[in-house]
Amino acid sequence: MYKISIIIPIHNIESYLEETLDSLFNQTIGHENLEVLMINDCSTDRSLEIIDKYASKFYNFIAVHLTENSGLPGKPRNIGIEKATGEYLMFMDHDDYYSKDACEVFYNKIAQENADIIFSRYNYVFDDGRRSKSPNYLGEINELNLNSIEENKSILDFAPSIWTKMFKRSFILDNNIRFPEGMLAEDLSFYVHSLLKAKGIIYLNNYFSYNYRIRDSDGEKSTIHIRNKKYLQAMIDGYYNTYDILKSLKKEDYFPVFFESHLNYWLYSFILSNAERQEKVQLLENSFLLFEKQRDYNLNLDEKYLPLVDNILNRNFDEAIDIAEVMADFQMELIAQKNRMSDLQTTSGWLKYKIENINQRIKKRI
Repeated sequence: MYKISIIIPIHNIESYLEETLDSLFNQTIGHENLEVLMINDCSTDRSLEIIDKYASKFYNFIAVHLTENSGLPGKPRNIGIEKATGEYLMFMDHDDYYSKDACEVFYNKIAQENADIIFSRYNYVFDDGRRSKSPNYLGEINELNLNSIEENKSILDFAPSIWTKMFKRSFILDNNIRFPEGMLAEDLSFYVHSLLKAKGIIYLNNYFSYNYRIRDSDGEKSTIHIRNKKYLQAMIDGYYNTYDILKSLKKEDYFPVFFESHLNYWLYSFILSNAERQEKVQLLENSFLLFEKQRDYNLNLDEKYLPLVDNILNRNFDEAIDIAEVMADFQMELIAQKNRMSDLQTTSGWLKYKIENINQRIKKRI
């Protein structure tokens, strides 16, 4: 039996895939202790060729080619769970990479404590080479080691970030924990379900196991930067699925802990959405029950969203959209100003600014 099975849904990511797979081959725990399940979701670029190359070179890099594109990662991950044979499970995105000792650090700690889940913080990696750290939720605390979620409910509000986590496979199978398919926020549902069932939870606050790539260039956008109707609706579907899990486990009172940050994020995404007006009306109609629950539980949504939320709750969807469009203009101007400031910090950006400034002065004189 392998120590760890790592499941990777893959679709059209040829530019980054080899770096992703190499980060597994080079793990300090020894790649021979890993089962790498490469779930090809009908790629049409060189990803298929790269997957087959690794599968032919390394017996423990296993290619699984789906016959129909699922469009979202829930189904490929579930297929990976069914095929996995490792003692523990990890889930990786196809364009990211692990820290070199991630598998070893996680495996040694979770096995020593006989826990069901272990996870940690991570790094953001940007196209321009910048890096930043994920939020520190615990301040000076180095580690949490809980018997159950009841001992510290604060971790319910941590980012779901499924790729920073290791799960005992028998725990996942015994509790029939799976990803919802055909929707986003699938990692939230999986995270919620597993936390509420786990006997043994470890969180490493000062360890960074994962490098999460943010792609935001033209034609190369990460999913988090896609804000059309399909993705906003898929997020809503995922939120409802998570709420159904809370109800089924008689933990509905946990709704405020899980959903405060997620509804704030959905509103932010809605404001910046490129959906058509009628599509936005449909999105607000479909999200209405979530915002009713937000009102029932008195969630602390960001103050700037309150006029928007008030109109949603009163079913004044056209007014809500008008407010969102004004907020979008303001937000885009803030982003543009931030980008201009970043550009000025480079030599080329500074020269460009100076040349434009001189040209403007000449025009004014003329």
